[in-house]
Amino acid sequence: MAKRKRNKLIRFLEYKILHIEDTPHKISLGVAIGLFIAYSPLLGLHLLQIIVFSILLRANKFAAFASTWVSNVFTYGIIYYPAYLLGRIICNFFPNYSALSDQQVSSLFNRLFAPKNMLTGFYTKEYWRQFAMLLKQIGPELWIGCTILGGAIAVASYIICYYLIKSHRAKNPHRRYKKY
Repeated sequence: MAKRKRNKLIRFLEYKILHIEDTPHKISLGVAIGLFIAYSPLLGLHLLQIIVFSILLRANKFAAFASTWVSNVFTYGIIYYPAYLLGRIICNFFPNYSALSDQQVSSLFNRLFAPKNMLTGFYTKEYWRQFAMLLKQIGPELWIGCTILGGAIAVASYIICYYLIKSHRAKNPHRRYKKY
């Protein structure tokens, strides 16, 4: 029974992404935009960014919207902490740069992104005040790291998606618009 549900889910995702009635370039560009924006620290503005960039670059809006959901309340720590660390490494090359210690940053991230705090405090004013304070303290490092990681992931996802879609459509031309 679980395998049957899994197959339905895979078929649904396959149809929704691989069989979008658009060119492989536009779909892949939409996925890349969505993943790049998913790494943006501008939480709450992802949808607006998707709309603007998808219109400007003529990308598939559905693919962009679907791929930006990689960034959600459960993945913030997984996305933003490595981005911060990368940005911090890069910022250390600049003179007169001072940063929080590793222990201070780890403590702030663990406190803010703890599962208990994420589930119960996410909708409170205090949680978002602490989140804004964290962004203020580690902002430059986070922006630099998010831009670099988001850009790298966007480029890689564009290439992978483009060739996956082209390959899938070449192998299955008869299934292109078939509904499940």
